[in-house]
Amino acid sequence: MKNLIKLIISVLIFSVFCTGFVFAASSDMKMHSMMESNKIGELIRESAMGGYTLSYHFMDLRDEKTNIQEKTAMDKPHHLMVYITDKNNKPVLKGKVGFMIKNAQGITQKAMGMFMSEGFGTTADMKQKGVYTISSKAILGDKKLVDKFEYEIR
Repeated sequence: MKNLIKLIISVLIFSVFCTGFVFAASSDMKMHSMMESNKIGELIRESAMGGYTLSYHFMDLRDEKTNIQEKTAMDKPHHLMVYITDKNNKPVLKGKVGFMIKNAQGITQKAMGMFMSEGFGTTADMKQKGVYTISSKAILGDKKLVDKFEYEIR
């Protein structure tokens, strides 16, 4: 019985030690992952301009649906977010952001970003496979940021 108690106490002490070691070893990674933890979707682009960083995240909302009718019925099944941070890496919480998304056939979608989750987001129809040209314009006080890039849907 005494050996069993010693074994249990040893295992508990070892577990506490290992947990502390893991937390200490990952403290550098925590700072970086905390920055990304509240962001919606997959990071597809980062750009720096005018003292700001723009991080674009993309999500296919159809992945969240299980019903095939719901998946096919969605008009705009994609979500595009841009998170803007200033030179001190603080999120920009005020401003206006517009998106223009053009598919390979030249069909353009324009939408204003809506503030959410410390970023600006919109929904879009990017159901066709191919390369899309995504442009964004952010007006932050007297500062105007214009960015343009291509994103391929496979």
